[in-house]
Amino acid sequence: MSSPAPEVQRLSGQSLGRYELPLAALASTAAFSAVFLLPLFGVVGIPLAAVPPVRVAHRFGTVAGLITCGLTGALVFGLGWVAGGLGDGIALALAALGVTALPTASVGFQRVGVDASRCYLGLCLAGCALLAAGLAASASGAGGSMSAEVGATLDRLTPGLVDSYAKSGADPVSVARFRESLTLAKEFILASLWGMLGAAWVLGSAVAFYLGALTARPGATADAARFEALRVPAAGAAVFVASGAAFGLLSGEGRRVAGNLLLPLLALYFVAGLSIICHFFRRWFRVRILRVGLYALAAYFPINLGVALLGLFDWYVDFRRRGEGVKEES
Repeated sequence: MSSPAPEVQRLSGQSLGRYELPLAALASTAAFSAVFLLPLFGVVGIPLAAVPPVRVAHRFGTVAGLITCGLTGALVFGLGWVAGGLGDGIALALAALGVTALPTASVGFQRVGVDASRCYLGLCLAGCALLAAGLAASASGAGGSMSAEVGATLDRLTPGLVDSYAKSGADPVSVARFRESLTLAKEFILASLWGMLGAAWVLGSAVAFYLGALTARPGATADAARFEALRVPAAGAAVFVASGAAFGLLSGEGRRVAGNLLLPLLALYFVAGLSIICHFFRRWFRVRILRVGLYALAAYFPINLGVALLGLFDWYVDFRRRGEGVKEES
């Protein structure tokens, strides 16, 4: 079997080390597996799993990046098979391939001249479309749907949470209110499952796409994919307004669909607003740790809503251009 190195070198012009792809696949597998070792904080490892193959795609070509994704899928399959059987291994491998291959493929479009912002938006759309297809397939399948599994999991967790709250010394009225709030939260999660997963995908895609490019610099495509340069077309604002109007005016299924559309759009405009903040922070604050702290602060409510509004209105105001104009005048 011939080595992919000549094709990779032809695409990128860089020399591919012997252990480059295996090490990237190991790093990707370790990040993906973190969600099982650290159930709460390990979820951050899912988007980080795409960073090594995206880096490889920038530096050595899309073919090398996709090979890395395949190696990651094989490693995850093996671990899942050993831990939970053949079915779990296949399911985990498919999840790992989806998480890593889509961001890596987006680099391929950038390498043929597509704007980096449009590559990221395409990545968001592709992931949300696959999530919708997966939820629809699970709902019409012979086995239990994903929504039913999520509902059953929440039902199992609720009694333990209520008992723990009651043992903390809460009075019966407070316990009853807590139980009711958990019921309302379950209803919201089940009604907005696609929207919540889509919002998580949009946020995770930003980590995979832009952090992967950052780790691959210097390089032509990696240098072009800068987070502070992200722009969302005006059509996105139109879709956001239409979804908001439908959510406010419709009822029943139409309102639920509109609400599910709003969640990933809100996440997208939060990312866009954060990119604007990043653009100015890189000029105003030279200390990186200070910038990281301010970015973390932007994630808190209600600051995050202001950040999303910043991204929403950027198509009209163009905050970066106006900020440069103010700097020149001063």
